[in-house]
Amino acid sequence: MKRVAFLAVSLVLPLVSACAPVETKTKLVTPAGSQVRSAGPGDVVMSFQSRKALPNIVGGADIWGRTTNAGGTTVRFIGARGSKAVLERTDVVVESNATTMTESPMIIPQTTTTTINGTVGMTDVSGTARSTSYQFIPPRGSSQYATMQRPLAIALGSGQSVTIQGRTLRVVGVAANELRYVVE
Repeated sequence: MKRVAFLAVSLVLPLVSACAPVETKTKLVTPAGSQVRSAGPGDVVMSFQSRKALPNIVGGADIWGRTTNAGGTTVRFIGARGSKAVLERTDVVVESNATTMTESPMIIPQTTTTTINGTVGMTDVSGTARSTSYQFIPPRGSSQYATMQRPLAIALGSGQSVTIQGRTLRVVGVAANELRYVVE
């Protein structure tokens, strides 16, 4: 019996420890590259989306790569103040109680066995039939809430740059109602 328990633990332990940690990954969803772009007042210059791996029953990341919304960052051109572009950075954090267990459906098999006994004329007869049906239970779902930090104002002149979420926003030119920029 001790060998069976040892074998079970030795087989399960590597699987549990092989789970990747739950991480949040952020990616730029607006275009980037060496192309000079332009924006008017109110236009989004940079937009990032964050996704967090769904935690599994042992606290590791979902082995199928499922994720949940974790918020994002938006940088918007507000307008020009003199020779400087005024930008506004807004960060939103989304907290969720989603796990692989709350976001996975369940399929429960139900097996039924039917037995019939009787006689036909003078002969005894019997029969057995077995059938399986499945009950689908949808995911129970999760809840989430978003919090936003106070927007941060950034003023940049021509030739200046700022790094946001690992990407560089470089201002090429500023006019009264236009920003020319490059996201690298």
